[in-house]
Amino acid sequence: MIAPRRVLRDVFPYQPGKSIASVQRELGLKSVVKLASNENPLGPSPKAMAAYRKAEKLNGLYPEGTSPELRAALARFHQVEPESVIVGNGSDEIIRLLCEAFLDPEDEVVVSQHGFIRFKQQASMMGARVIEVPMTDWTHDLPLMAKATSPRTKLVFVANPNNPTGTYNTQEEVAQLLAAAPKTALVVLDEAYFQYAAAIPGYPKSLPELVREHDNLVVMRTFSKAYGLAGLRVGYGVADPELTGWLDRIRMPFNVNLPAQYACLEALKDGAFVKRAVAVNDAQRASVARGLGDMGFGVGESATNFVFARSPIPGRELFKALLRQGVIVRPLDEYGLPHHIRVSIGTSAQNKALFAALKKVLAGRKVEA
Repeated sequence: MIAPRRVLRDVFPYQPGKSIASVQRELGLKSVVKLASNENPLGPSPKAMAAYRKAEKLNGLYPEGTSPELRAALARFHQVEPESVIVGNGSDEIIRLLCEAFLDPEDEVVVSQHGFIRFKQQASMMGARVIEVPMTDWTHDLPLMAKATSPRTKLVFVANPNNPTGTYNTQEEVAQLLAAAPKTALVVLDEAYFQYAAAIPGYPKSLPELVREHDNLVVMRTFSKAYGLAGLRVGYGVADPELTGWLDRIRMPFNVNLPAQYACLEALKDGAFVKRAVAVNDAQRASVARGLGDMGFGVGESATNFVFARSPIPGRELFKALLRQGVIVRPLDEYGLPHHIRVSIGTSAQNKALFAALKKVLAGRKVEA
């Protein structure tokens, strides 16, 4: 058998949250609540879905490769030039394109120890040397990350807010990182949870301000979270036009399907839906954090649509026990956090189901101090 590239031997596949269908098949359950993948429990905007259904008649045609209408709409929305925007099959594709375009073997990539794991995985696939920098208070330590850079550094990845810890870095901290990092290195801000954090005082105004000021900055956002379109897989990056031009060269043809493009066009216009989704999340997140704290979990502050919590029993043990109760959460073993879980914020009914299941699981058990 033909052997794969040597670097792939040390790369492990991304482990997504378990799906509702897989739990139903495996355990024979009819009702399952999924709080594992940070999806919007309200689903997508009805206006976006109306546009999606209308565009279904175009499914016999190839989409325009560069998603020009969506690209132009995003440029207007963020007050940048259309050439500064690249649309991808989820922001995960933008991560892949950045690594494929700019990494040679033995180049360096700086990430945070408990930052989004896809940064490390994709960089490793290219044979790059990944430098993991410890967090401070579960938050990216940007001064320490800046010190970890060198002339060989090509990419510095910062998830802001971060998945899975839910923490964020301020405008001042990001500006200092941009000032300290080598100009030959790209600083990549993954702002997948931007809408949930945007109103926090001090949260960065990356678009359009920082991107205009720094030609080595890439900002990524997605339609998967607050917009509720995770199943359509649409994300995008905003950067200097020369940089996005390199990404466009290696982007897969027809990477975003036509109905998805039209749905995102309408989702972008429906600010009222996003505002409602954020308000529902804020109220329910406070309730979930309080309830978990009352049950002995160590709950961190979150600027996202999930909470990061230390479990009173090992995270994977709790995960498996909750599955049997028809509730899916996310254990964090792959992040080196065997005693922590990540819980997405659901509707009031879904969150009540979570706590009912937790009470059954924890009742009578000896828990860790």
